[in-house]
Amino acid sequence: MMLQQLLEQKRDIILKKWIDQTFNTYEPEMVRFLKNEKNQFANPVRNTIVCCLEKLYDSLLKGIGVDEYQELGEIIKIRAVQDFSPSNALSFLFGLKKIVREELANNSQQEKLIKELCVFEEKIDTLLGLAFDLYTQSRDKIHELRLAEVKARSPGIFENLRRSKK
Repeated sequence: MMLQQLLEQKRDIILKKWIDQTFNTYEPEMVRFLKNEKNQFANPVRNTIVCCLEKLYDSLLKGIGVDEYQELGEIIKIRAVQDFSPSNALSFLFGLKKIVREELANNSQQEKLIKELCVFEEKIDTLLGLAFDLYTQSRDKIHELRLAEVKARSPGIFENLRRSKK
């Protein structure tokens, strides 16, 4: 349990770095907006990301089940509608592993922490798998909605295409 105590002690530092790292995946103009505009109504994306990352981190420390990570779905939905590649959309989870390792690098009992760190990183890997599934589902839903919109706007186009193939 030594790792959990250290991660709880370093919670604010790790979260600040994780939030900044997540913001830095955006274009420079958006990064400035996300970091500077802290009003939750003027910048709901920032508010959602910050709140969800805080809850995700706390959930990782508590060791709750995968089904309990509702916050992950909220972040993935935001990133799915934005112009991210799948790897970039999920990169914020990879970043947490690096941040935690950096924070623990100077610990005098680092060798004792390795087994616990492996267990913690397995939790993050499980989140990555879940995030990929959620991302794929969100993107599929977006494509379905776009197709339905095109069909609704021009119902005759698809019928004409079918007839012309015959």
